[in-house]
This record gives sequence, C-alpha cells and structure tokens, in this order.
Amino acid sequence: MNASNDSARAYSYGAYGLHVRSSIALPFNRLSDNVDTPPDVTVRLGTVPRELPAAAGPCTRRAFWEARRDAFLMHFEGVARYLVTDGRNVLVEPWGGGDDDVACIFAGTPLTALLQQRGMATFHAAAVRTATGAALLLGRSGDGKSSLAAALVERGYALVGDDVTAVVLRDGAATAVPGFAALRLWRHTLDKMRVADRAGARVRGTLEKYWVSAPRFCGESLPVSAAFELKSHNRPDIRIEPVAPGEAFSVLTKHAHRRRVMDALGQRPAHFHAAAAIARAVPVMRVTRPDHPFLLEELADRVEARLAPRLPATGRKTGGKRWAAPALETPAPQGNAQAAASTRRSSIAAPTRTPAPPAIVWLSAWPKSGTTWLRAVLTNYLADDDQPASINALVGGRRESRAEFDECLGVNSADMTDEEVSRHLPAFRTTLAERLLAARSSAKPHARHEPLFVKTHEAYRLPGGAPRFPGEAFGAVYLLRNPLDVAVSYAHHLNWPIDATIKRMNDPDAREAHNATGVYPELPEPLTTWSHHVASWTEQTALPVHVVRYEDLLADPHSQFAAIVRFAGLAWDGPLLDRAIERSAFHRLSEQEAADGFREKQPTAASFFRAGVAGQWRSALEAAQVQAVVDAHGDVMERFGYLRGVGERAPGECEPVVRSTNGPASRPGLGD
Repeated sequence: MNASNDSARAYSYGAYGLHVRSSIALPFNRLSDNVDTPPDVTVRLGTVPRELPAAAGPCTRRAFWEARRDAFLMHFEGVARYLVTDGRNVLVEPWGGGDDDVACIFAGTPLTALLQQRGMATFHAAAVRTATGAALLLGRSGDGKSSLAAALVERGYALVGDDVTAVVLRDGAATAVPGFAALRLWRHTLDKMRVADRAGARVRGTLEKYWVSAPRFCGESLPVSAAFELKSHNRPDIRIEPVAPGEAFSVLTKHAHRRRVMDALGQRPAHFHAAAAIARAVPVMRVTRPDHPFLLEELADRVEARLAPRLPATGRKTGGKRWAAPALETPAPQGNAQAAASTRRSSIAAPTRTPAPPAIVWLSAWPKSGTTWLRAVLTNYLADDDQPASINALVGGRRESRAEFDECLGVNSADMTDEEVSRHLPAFRTTLAERLLAARSSAKPHARHEPLFVKTHEAYRLPGGAPRFPGEAFGAVYLLRNPLDVAVSYAHHLNWPIDATIKRMNDPDAREAHNATGVYPELPEPLTTWSHHVASWTEQTALPVHVVRYEDLLADPHSQFAAIVRFAGLAWDGPLLDRAIERSAFHRLSEQEAADGFREKQPTAASFFRAGVAGQWRSALEAAQVQAVVDAHGDVMERFGYLRGVGERAPGECEPVVRSTNGPASRPGLGD
C-alpha cells in the first residue's frame, strides 16, 4: 500500500457528526482544506499489536478480532490490521492491501466499533431523508438496502447513510446521524438504474461494486420517522405489512450492526434504548420482495407510498434545487431452525445407540439428492405434533448465512470476493460450532440430548485442500443419489438445459449461491464435481459419517430413516417414525408447497417438489448425455452401484451406453 510510505499526508473528513483527520484516504465526505477545528477522531499509520495486553483486563476474543470496553483490535489477512481505542484513535497497519482495500475494510467493522465506543447505536441499514425525518431501510447483505436507497434518492429523497446508520437519543427521541455521501452499488444495479456513468472507484479490487456519489445528501441529524425491514421470498408479489410494537423491538435489535462487537464493548444498552425508542414512536414495516426478478422500481413505488406525507414538489426529481449540506463537499469518494420441539414422549423401544452421538450433525449432499425430504422426516419426528410440520420450518436449515458469517467473524462479506469468503469458511464454522454447542448446553434438559442438524451442500474439502468442517462433537449424514437422476432434477431446479447442468456437475469450480455481479443472503458453497463431492465426504475419517442412498430411502424408508435416527442419537420411537415418514410423503410436501409456497425454491423453478422418484433419467436423458455423466463419474457410480443397468438397451434408446476408455482411471483424489 502506498500509504505505508506516506505517513505525512493527512485528510479531513466529516461523517457521523465527527471531524476525522486521517493519514489514509477514506470513503467519507471531504471537508474543506481550511478546517482548523481539532479532530474528534484521528486515523494514523503505525504498528498494530498482535493482541490486546492481558494486563489491561479481560477481553472477548474471536477469529478475526478481540475487544474490551475501550479497545477493538481486528486482523484482516491480506489487507490490514486495525486498532480502535476510546472512540477517538485508530491505528492502521497495512498488511498487503491496497488503498481501496484498507479504506473499504475500515469503513465496516472498525468504523462500527469506533461509533459504538462513542455510545452510538449502529443499525445495519441505509437511510433516506423524508418530509418527516429519516426512514431506515433495514436488512442483511443482499436484501437490497443500498439499491432501494439509490432508487429513492433518484426520486428526490436525500441520502442519510448507507449500510451502517448510527442512531443516538436526543431528548428521548431516536435521531439518525448522517454517514457517507455515497452508496456502494453493484454494476448490475447501476445498469438497471441507467446511472452507470456515475460509478466512481471500485469498492475493492476486482469486485464489480462501486462507490457512487449521491446526488442528494443530508448532512444534518434527523429524527427517525419510519423503519422498513427488507426481506425476500420466491413469490412474485411485493408485500408491505406493519410490525406490531413488541415484535418491532425484536426486529430492530436483530438488525444491529456487529452485535457481538457491541456486546464485547459493553454497548448493548445504548442499542436497546435506541431500538425501544424507535419501536415505541414510529411505524415499523416488513417489506417482502421477490427473489427474482428484483423489481426495484416497483419496490420503490410501494415503499414511497408509505412515506407519508410525500416530499414537496421542490424535493422531487422533476424540479426544485437540490439540497446539500452547507459545510461539506460531496465529491466521488477518494478510495478506490432448528425447529422448536415439543416435549418428547417416552421412547417405546431403545435399540443400541451410537456410543458417542454427535452434538451437531451436518446434513450433506450434492443439491437435489434428498436432504429436504430427510429434513421433513426429522422435523415431523422431533415435533411429535398433531399436525404435519410446515415445510417452511424444517430442522437443519442453513445456519451459514452471510449475516451470521459477518457477525461471527466481524467482517463484511459483501465486500469480499467469493475466494476470500471460501478461505475463511473453516474459521467461521469453528466459531459457529462453539456458539451452537454453547446454546445446546444451555437448552432444556430433554433438548440437550438431541443433536443440532445443519444442512450444507459444500464439499468436505476442496481438491488438495484441508478439511473445511470441524470434527470434534460432529457427525454427518451424507445422502447421495444417482447422478443421472441428479442431472434431471437439478436441471429443473435451476431451470437450465440438461447439457449445461451436466457441465456444472463436472466442473471442479462449481458452487452454489455464486453471483459475480452481486451477493446472495446465503454464502457461496463450493461444490466441486459430483464425484469429488461424494468422495470428499465418504472417504474422510475425521468425523463419523452415515452414508445413505436416496434410492434406498425410497425402497425401504422405515429401516433407512431408523438408521439415521439411531446414528444421530435420537430417542427411538418406531410408530412415531412411521407417522413422520407418512407425513413427509412426497405428495404431502408437494401439496404444502402448492398451498403455502416453499421459501427454498429457486425463483426461476416452477416448483421445488417435482417427481421424487428414481430412474427418471431413462426417459429424460439422451444416450450422449448419459455417456457424458458416466465418462466423468463412472468410478464413483460403480462404487455405489449406479452403473448396474446403465449399459443395457432401454426402450427408446438408440444405442447402449458403455464405459469410456477415456474416463477417469481411479476415484478422484482428495489431495491427502
């Protein structure tokens, strides 16, 4: 980083009501060069300690950061180290990052820690000025906060802040403090809004994400006048519903920016007081939009209709002069479930259990291999309820959300490349496991004996890499399915051609939730090839794994699910398992989806539950497509009995499929 050799330079910025004097270029609002008031905050370059001194008192330690009431220390490998103390001083030591990297990471968690040390409540929200005050747009990364704020700014509303909105109490009223005069927008959003010409520097490196100077910016503090929680679903409609005051407080506390840092700094009371003041005094609404397509203008229409009274004509895009903060310049920035279980009935029989049942069980499989059916059976078995369990409240839901990643590690994954996220997933899982095990130990006595189930589609390890899942106290149920049927089901799931789907199954770089031009609320999951995925889980020995074929579940569900129940160490109840299997029958799951929708369905797919049978490939795949799958995965298919019958001439086939001499000579290696 050039700044490491230029410690004499200094810039003045104004943001969050603070005068910041910095030795590094920041994405803040530049103040005039003749500002002579003493700075509230000083950012300088120097050597950052590797840990906080023990003599200064106890501190909270996490994978990326550690903190006590007056100090926050963060290490971001490949970018920089940051030390924030007393809400006034920031020490930065570059660690391989360029100017834009160092500034971008600082504008996330270190800045939030600084604001929290000064007693401000930090919300994961964008905010715009309305006729009555500041409207907060709350949400996770990927929910559309910045995009919606940008659309509203285009309509005449002034930007108050993006991503992190600070709130303080003044005379008991929640007041939003203005942040940056810029938004962070992905290229596809800029193209959609036809404002790509306004793009400034990239937020970081090669990310297609840019700093965009706001044409209207509010430089004064405003009372919070409304709050909108942004969510998404896989239905085509946009919904806006009021949130009851009691629930509103929970919504506002949930969207604290860096809750765990806040707790380590002893600032939870400040956030609770701010959240209570907002919930008590202003409307809080939940806005649910379609996952795909992102109806940005329609969403802005619906939200704007709730911002009453509307802006006067002079504030609209169609006329009137633009408002600007008098003391600030605003140039382009300088820097480049587990479901709740009812009380279990006494077990009818008690077969021998696994000697040490795992506390956490990964439910792993290549996509479209039966994990949703398995989760439905487990949910109905654990619930022991009078009604079938809802498919939208299944156990084993993905706990590895982007928001959870950000909170556990204290970083903003939306400003990281997929490769960086992937590299840090093992550290995240270790931290997440500690939290899950701690929650399990404090659960009600009967629940302590039930494992936590966590769904994943990720390979156990990447080719040549180390394990990506912790082993202690863990186990895994691995489901595999004939890759010929996977190709058919996965193609429908993605709404892709069969050939493209087979190509994805053969791609060592394949991953779920990957988007080069934006972010999903879920983290990207490296899949690798189908063969490597299977081998990575079934050949590892670090944690116990129960392997089951989807076809065997179909043929003998009772004995196969019973083996899973026993592996997981659950209390045994044969009749209850039979009822759980019956309530999870394919036609019942399909009926639920038709009636209530299924939140895990791809937005481009007609339905999630489609056929649920084995052997559909015989009528759906052409011989050449079957041959392509066999050539790529024949050895693993043979190991699990999926080649039997493939070489036989089937009705309607032009020619039998045979093993290719050009196929792999052995099972895919795992890099051990």
